[in-house]
Amino acid sequence: MSKPIQFVYFLKFFASGLIVPILSLMLLARGATIENVSLIIGLYSVTVIVSEFPSGVFADLYGRKTSFLLSSILYLISYSMFFFSRSAWVLLAAMVINGLSRAFSSGSIESLFIDQSVEKQVPLERVTARLSILESAGLGIGALAGGAIAGIGEKFSLNLGGNILLTAVILLLTILFVKEAPRKHAEHVASSHLQLFTKQVKESVAFAKQRGTVRILLIFFLLMGLSLSAIEVYWQPALETYQPVYWLFGAVTFAGFAFVMFGSWVAERLLRKNPGAGIRLLLLFKAPLGAALILFSFSRSEYSLIGLYLGLYLLIGSSSVVESTLLNQVTPSSHRASILSLFSLVLQIGGVLASVGGFLVSTYSRYQNMWLIAGALLLITCAAVAVLQKRIARLTPQPLQETVESAPPIMDDIIEHI
Repeated sequence: MSKPIQFVYFLKFFASGLIVPILSLMLLARGATIENVSLIIGLYSVTVIVSEFPSGVFADLYGRKTSFLLSSILYLISYSMFFFSRSAWVLLAAMVINGLSRAFSSGSIESLFIDQSVEKQVPLERVTARLSILESAGLGIGALAGGAIAGIGEKFSLNLGGNILLTAVILLLTILFVKEAPRKHAEHVASSHLQLFTKQVKESVAFAKQRGTVRILLIFFLLMGLSLSAIEVYWQPALETYQPVYWLFGAVTFAGFAFVMFGSWVAERLLRKNPGAGIRLLLLFKAPLGAALILFSFSRSEYSLIGLYLGLYLLIGSSSVVESTLLNQVTPSSHRASILSLFSLVLQIGGVLASVGGFLVSTYSRYQNMWLIAGALLLITCAAVAVLQKRIARLTPQPLQETVESAPPIMDDIIEHI
């Protein structure tokens, strides 16, 4: 397996990890307000949604290495703008460029690594496991480092400077050491992509209409995107109110990643012991998640805030595995790619709704009420599903052999959202 690509992949997530623990605080320090910070972050999701299709066409035309290089250049520009920003308008422009970077980066370096490894007859599960380890290690170690250096300098300048420097190193390493075979320019790539995209949308929507379980999961995924965005935008300002010790932000972020993984492990064990109890297990995790969000909105100390934050991510990790397993149980392989794409899109849309909702809520009341609203919506949905549980169970096919193993694609979206 290509060592240069592995090192670049690790550095990419390590650089992101430097920012994750203090993202909202950095935006607030450089021109955002508590009212518009959710809109600035939400613009990132909107840009990613709009840019996914053209960025995929670009990668097919010019290659994955070129797509990743363009992504890195855009990333470098966006974080340089963050570094010099003193107004919300500059932050908005930087976030649009950052979203473009994310779209062009999506799957580029990973696909290149997978293709080259498979060509050398490396087992696919070993390749994907290595990528998962590098991503988790990069984000986790980066988060700890980001928290440790956050208090050095003004307005988190060392975090931003470190991120910019590492991105420049990634660019140089990719140019010098990452190799890709020359691509044959396919004709009509854009039109074929558009036809495939249109077909996938039509098929996935038609399939969702026929399956009650899929419709229920779509609602839960929408609420997952909403809840994740509401948590991530506002937990940092809330904790800073009680405890402005920035190394703690890195430690809490690192612990959050760990709790997601632990929750995933717990859910996997429960699913293996109770393969037909997907809906019941989903409610078992989702209802406490809604209640925890409501309690989160009434936190009055750093201890309750941190404890509930970790509890939330434990439940998010658990419920996401159950959701993915249920989704794969009711989705035949012929529809799986399009359905997973649809659910990834719905997760992003939930984040956009949280951004608009966060702006309105923080403008007319306290921003913590966004957690209250997300929790209430989850509890109402759980109650409705519980009432309809028998009907949904009749629509759910017997579990497939690949259920738990098929869960990671959605988990990747969860980690990316965090």
